[in-house]
Amino acid sequence: MARQRDTIAGKLRLVLDAPDANVTALRSGADPRLVSLVRLLARQAARDFVNAEVEAARRRDLQE
Repeated sequence: MARQRDTIAGKLRLVLDAPDANVTALRSGADPRLVSLVRLLARQAARDFVNAEVEAARRRDLQE
């Protein structure tokens, strides 16, 4: 019987349907270009984090 792996993918929650940038009201008066840049950087940071976690899990699996 195969051993069930406890991988990071089982613990990770991804939200695939992001809200549209035009839906959120900018009550603070912030520049919409700045808000878009921050969202872009946040998405890239999230991608980098997930990729690093997947790679770390892959390395842990190879060591076992």
